[in-house]
Amino acid sequence: TRLILNMSVVIVTGVPGVGKSTVMAAAEEYGYKIVNFGTTMFEEAQKEGVADRDDMRKLAVEDQQRLQKQAGEKISQMGDVVVDTHASILTSSGYMPGLPEWTVRALNPDVIVLVEATPDEIAGRRSKDASRARDSDDIDLHQNVNREYAATAAVMTGATVSIVENHDNQVDVAVEQFRRILNK
Repeated sequence: TRLILNMSVVIVTGVPGVGKSTVMAAAEEYGYKIVNFGTTMFEEAQKEGVADRDDMRKLAVEDQQRLQKQAGEKISQMGDVVVDTHASILTSSGYMPGLPEWTVRALNPDVIVLVEATPDEIAGRRSKDASRARDSDDIDLHQNVNREYAATAAVMTGATVSIVENHDNQVDVAVEQFRRILNK
């Protein structure tokens, strides 16, 4: 199958525990490279002497913003990519945009995909994953904030926004929804 989109950037977001990675795996079949935004940002920070990924949060805000922009620009030059990132990050002072203006403009996505499930499904998945230390939050509110941030990012770039429903015991349906988005 040949992609109609040439050199496309697809952003995939979702709250922790929604199953984003599982759904994204389908992208490789279509020739997309899966890129983790945070990892790319850390690679940029390492060039400037940052030794630990957690130390990025301790940098001056303007340095973090510059690194976000650099990472976005680097990713946008990689060809067909699916970018694993967050539309919003829950902080102690509220939801921080994971796709601020400088980042989303640098990425210039064609599509922003929100992977969603019911709050009960996500809570159940989180409780079974002992490998992660997740903060508790209002999952429904977090998904709604993600929708609003994704829509805002789409307005800035002209990207479309799609929602993939990843319900329990229906991952094949979610993967098929994602495949249709990639093959448009």
